[in-house]
Amino acid sequence: MAPNGPTVIPSNLTVEKITDKLDFPTSMVFLGPNDILVTEKNTGKVMRVLNGQVQNDPVLDVPVASDIERGLLGIAISKHNDGKTYVFLSYTESGNGIDGSDHSANIDPLGNRLYRYEFSNGRLINPVLLLDLNAIPVNGRGEHNGGKILIGPDNNIYYIVGEVGGHRTQAQNIIDGPAPNGLGGVLHITQNGQIVDPDNPIFGKGLPLDVYYAMGIRNSFGMDFDPMTGNLWDTENGPTAGDEINLVYPGFNSGWALIQGDSKDNLLGTGATPDDLVYFGQSSYTEPKLSWVTPIGITALKFLTSDKLGKDYQNNMFVGDINNGLLYRFVLNEARDDISFDSENNNGGNTKPLEDKVVNDPKENQPFVFGQGFGGITDIQVGPDGYLYILSYTGSLFRIVPSSSSSVNSTVNSNSNSNVNTTSEKHQGEQSGNEDTQSNTGNGNSVPVVIQGINGDRSYSPNPITIEKGQSITWYNGDTISHTVTSGVDNKINESGKLFDSGAIIPNQSHSITFDNTGNFDYYCIYHPSMVGEIIVR
Repeated sequence: MAPNGPTVIPSNLTVEKITDKLDFPTSMVFLGPNDILVTEKNTGKVMRVLNGQVQNDPVLDVPVASDIERGLLGIAISKHNDGKTYVFLSYTESGNGIDGSDHSANIDPLGNRLYRYEFSNGRLINPVLLLDLNAIPVNGRGEHNGGKILIGPDNNIYYIVGEVGGHRTQAQNIIDGPAPNGLGGVLHITQNGQIVDPDNPIFGKGLPLDVYYAMGIRNSFGMDFDPMTGNLWDTENGPTAGDEINLVYPGFNSGWALIQGDSKDNLLGTGATPDDLVYFGQSSYTEPKLSWVTPIGITALKFLTSDKLGKDYQNNMFVGDINNGLLYRFVLNEARDDISFDSENNNGGNTKPLEDKVVNDPKENQPFVFGQGFGGITDIQVGPDGYLYILSYTGSLFRIVPSSSSSVNSTVNSNSNSNVNTTSEKHQGEQSGNEDTQSNTGNGNSVPVVIQGINGDRSYSPNPITIEKGQSITWYNGDTISHTVTSGVDNKINESGKLFDSGAIIPNQSHSITFDNTGNFDYYCIYHPSMVGEIIVR
């Protein structure tokens, strides 16, 4: 998160902080105006944020396994004409009724579960278990549980779940693997937990095959329906490469674990083509609408259904990431079946390198960046007021509004983002330019260094850095994604960060370290270990 709060590029918009009192929040829904339910990953609590205040008592507290990506993960709401309000929750249920016992006592979770509750008198009551999925990882790690939930235009439930720690079945395109087990896809059921169309299932008859809407998904933290077409879009996370945005249709096979990212790039090194995938029923493969070679940790996805931020942004797709605290804006093409790479629709930025629909270098992100400094974004929603709400894993909840409508002190300095573009381009690939950086980030005895991007030992300018004992170094992030300055090297985990660790340095921010001892010190970026540098203190 930016030290002075998030910023957005449009000068007529501003960012308001609603609260920072949440504990690792993951998802949110609106009960009504200024009335929000928020899920907390590790506590298992559903908290109510009423008029900007987090209420003391949760509306529900469930026991969760919370190791790595387990926890209370997703929430959706459905209001019915009979006055009932259903709230749907997805969470990794603790094996012994104690939060975090999977980590503290090595107790296996009961499962990744989807429940329906009724909201009544400020509480969630009458739980009904709708789906019970395997939560035991093959690789021993509590990762890739997905968890986002949506109520679709057809009033059915859409629930996205990852492959849960390395499961390899035919749903992960392993042709001689076990039958699909309900993991690694988008599942859809009715609000009563029934098969949506038992006579015409998409992938085939029999549980769990007939609850799949899509499969071949490694993991996801975001999906939403286009309000203009009813099409489902999602974000998907690659391993060391291949984050994706996809248009998800009934029978969509996303390619994991043989293909991640664009198939022609062979990012997984499998050599697989779409012909090598496992197809059930009406399934087929389609390339991502956009993919990243260097993962951004792509997360939430939401269409802005109102014109309250301006008609230029209505029905645009907004996406967040966990690695860099960036908020992205995507305009769809006229047919609304692809992302527009027209420069006019993308801040006038250079979109020519994106004609292959692949972000090969993080700097190609720039035309899509709408805001930064949010911390790891876990959810994006549109409020009843028509404004965009951003949930941060840091515990904060923000709202983006027109500057003219802001009712609280804003955290934004809109013009600062224009400096991000200028500075990043100015220092990209240069060994010169340090004098300019000195005037911006230097503080007397501090030696300025520009973090230029992912480029081995040329990631930093200058490199190596030679200073005198007692001097400081100020690293300025001139890249468009976050980096760290961490002592050690990637293959020596026990030494990593032992002497110094900057934590995340977001774009256009800096971090200073003073060196009181002589010697030679290696450092690198934890997020991108191929970035290496050396400090010589005389």
